[in-house]
Amino acid sequence: MSNRTSEFRVLAIDPTTRGFAFAVMEGPRDLIDWGVKSVRPAKQARCLAGVAAQITLFAPSVIVLEDTAKRGSRRCLRVRRLIDAIRNLAVRAGVRTRLISRRQVKNAFATSGATTKHQIAVAIAEQLPELADRLPPYRNSWMSEDYRMNIFDAVALALAFFALREERRLKRMVAKHHENKTAANRRN
Repeated sequence: MSNRTSEFRVLAIDPTTRGFAFAVMEGPRDLIDWGVKSVRPAKQARCLAGVAAQITLFAPSVIVLEDTAKRGSRRCLRVRRLIDAIRNLAVRAGVRTRLISRRQVKNAFATSGATTKHQIAVAIAEQLPELADRLPPYRNSWMSEDYRMNIFDAVALALAFFALREERRLKRMVAKHHENKTAANRRN
């Protein structure tokens, strides 16, 4: 999979306490690869080496990460620093990065009625059936989060990126149409 087969490939990364989860997508319905890379101990240098390997393997057009500066992010300082280090690694590799907030993820799934993390994961499993057998069971508040949920978090970041990209494209189309209509009215 090291050869670039698409004009636009997204690598979404979700750092975890065990390493990081990732999802590679070439569109909202085109999941190329996904998984969890365990890095013990989960030190920044080892995680960055794992991310660098993913960048080399998948040659992404953009790396998508959680925007930890926005409200709603509950990431610890170590993960915030790791996300910053991943952004710096991407810059050195010549890969663009995009930050997506938890709110933007929730907004991307609002039309399907998914508002909780588990509901979003269910919506993803319905959209991408290849992930259905990876869907963790519902988690009660006293239970630890299943490591597989991080795969769904990474995919949710990628899908939110695609949704925001499409939204921007549509806004540009509408603005261009309005511009053309205004220019035509001036000529008449």
